[in-house]
Amino acid sequence: MDIQKIRQDTPLHQQYAYINTAAASAPPQQVIDAMTGYLQKTTSVGPYLPAFRREVYAKVDEIRAKTAAFIGAKPSEIAFTKNGTEAINFVASGLNWNEGDQVILADLEFHSNYVPWLKLQNDRNVKLTVLKTDKSGVIRLDALEQAITPNTKLITVSHLPNASGALQPVKEICQLARRRGVLSLINASQTLGLVPLDVSELECDFLAACGRKWLRGPEGSGVLYIREERIGSITPTLIGWGGTSWDFDTNEYSYLPIAKRVEAGCPIIPSILGLGAAIEYADEIGIKAIYERVKKLTRYTVDKMSTVPGMEIYGPEDINNRLAIIPFNIAGLTPDRITEYLEEHHIIIEAGTFMANTMLQQYGINKMARFSPHYFNTVEEIDRAVELMISLVEQEGK
Repeated sequence: MDIQKIRQDTPLHQQYAYINTAAASAPPQQVIDAMTGYLQKTTSVGPYLPAFRREVYAKVDEIRAKTAAFIGAKPSEIAFTKNGTEAINFVASGLNWNEGDQVILADLEFHSNYVPWLKLQNDRNVKLTVLKTDKSGVIRLDALEQAITPNTKLITVSHLPNASGALQPVKEICQLARRRGVLSLINASQTLGLVPLDVSELECDFLAACGRKWLRGPEGSGVLYIREERIGSITPTLIGWGGTSWDFDTNEYSYLPIAKRVEAGCPIIPSILGLGAAIEYADEIGIKAIYERVKKLTRYTVDKMSTVPGMEIYGPEDINNRLAIIPFNIAGLTPDRITEYLEEHHIIIEAGTFMANTMLQQYGINKMARFSPHYFNTVEEIDRAVELMISLVEQEGK
């Protein structure tokens, strides 16, 4: 992995140490060029010059195939969405629900993988079962299995929760669901582009993810994977050209027999082109190499942070259960003060609740700061951030 070239590809690194990929990552220049090149050409020939439009739509098909290959799927199983939230909603609103059906999720879920199921509970009398997790933040398979009933229709899990950084055993969860005849949905918004994903090995029915985080794609990009045999079970939330065929003579319409059925109207071409460039960029580096580097950076960052007086790190105590996301507080300092001080010194992290209500209650806090290093970060940046936090503790303690 050529870190020097990778950092040269992103002008941000000339000014800032960006350690906040869990929120959104800075895309490499190649992603921006793919998007602006298209937009620039539309000013020259217009978006609907026939030859240009054919070229663009052929590129979209090519990116669909590349996206599928990136996660071990078939092109027909891939739909493009605006973000991971939309992808989750397409599943939640697209399945046929009966009163009394059960959805199981954990208390560590992010807002966008909780409220769509809460809405089902309110609107359709679907039963929502919330598994309790301990401070490790890792779902226990035995507890999950005990929660399954004859009415369980779907289990959904965030592969890597945005606040805790506790990597979940999604393969075992999906295999358990499959054995019990239950559908499974993985929210991979924090692992697409970070962890090697193969949906055929995971045996999940659905996978939703955004492109703007660890994949380093643009905002407004997302992916929904629908296992081939489940495509017919999803009734599109939106309908129009692109996802349906319409027989004008009989005045009847039908949904496409592929995952693209959930896409209605004009695709967001710039975002899809940016997503494609981000996948190409990750492929060139190698997803396994990315994963291994971030694992090492995670361990290094936790070790260095532990040297800061008054430091409390939340989430898994076992470093083998943690990846990339490191929430923390420092005694005597507010999370906002920490992030502001680091920003003054050109280091970007984040503070907030991260909508992690259960985790905040477990630790008796109302806010926390968060480091989330990616492969482009260096140990020197981590060292500098830690030195600054130690300096801030000393200043505030006087």
